[in-house]
Amino acid sequence: MPRANRITQAGVLHHVISRGNANQAIFRDLDDYKKYLSLLKEAAAAHPIAVYNYALLKSTIHLLVEPLQDNALSKAMESVTREYAKYFNQKYNSIGHVFAGRFKSFAIQPDQFFMACSRYIDLIPTKHELVKEAKDYSFSGYAQLALGNPGDYPVDQHDLYKALGSTDAERQLVYRTLVNQYLGVELDLENRKSGILGSREYKQLVKSGVNMRKAELRK
Repeated sequence: MPRANRITQAGVLHHVISRGNANQAIFRDLDDYKKYLSLLKEAAAAHPIAVYNYALLKSTIHLLVEPLQDNALSKAMESVTREYAKYFNQKYNSIGHVFAGRFKSFAIQPDQFFMACSRYIDLIPTKHELVKEAKDYSFSGYAQLALGNPGDYPVDQHDLYKALGSTDAERQLVYRTLVNQYLGVELDLENRKSGILGSREYKQLVKSGVNMRKAELRK
């Protein structure tokens, strides 16, 4: 079955999933998590992408990202994947593929699903019973978004996150409440195939290839 074409234009929100080859652990100690986030920061600067949330599990990576230039997402992910694989194989004296092929991604309509997707990423560690509460997991963006605690990766603030309040403290309180008491759409993003999550109009707009950062209407 042919692969779906990548959505490459700037301004489209994506949920990205990258897995270890054969579900192997790609993070074996604290330094591995820190190294990946350091490489992600470098890649995001070289190939501009905004990272709004993330969760690094032992064998799976989840990112909520937006490319700020056309083709930036693929370039950034290729860079961080390549460089991390070099680091991993050298550190553990291993050979072969570290990641299971190319990353999976699908576009998300921000006004309908930004919060649902960000919340989903926050709660992945609890879903897998790694911690009891999202605030207890060290390798995600939750502590920054909900508590204002600095992390190893300084996540960007989406306009919809900024709209939650007029101050950082207000935004953190509202975000924390939404994550804990969310009554909106519940998503199953790990098992979703690549594509576009949104209205028919949004799907048509994305498929048209328009640069969404330049579009007057970003639904």
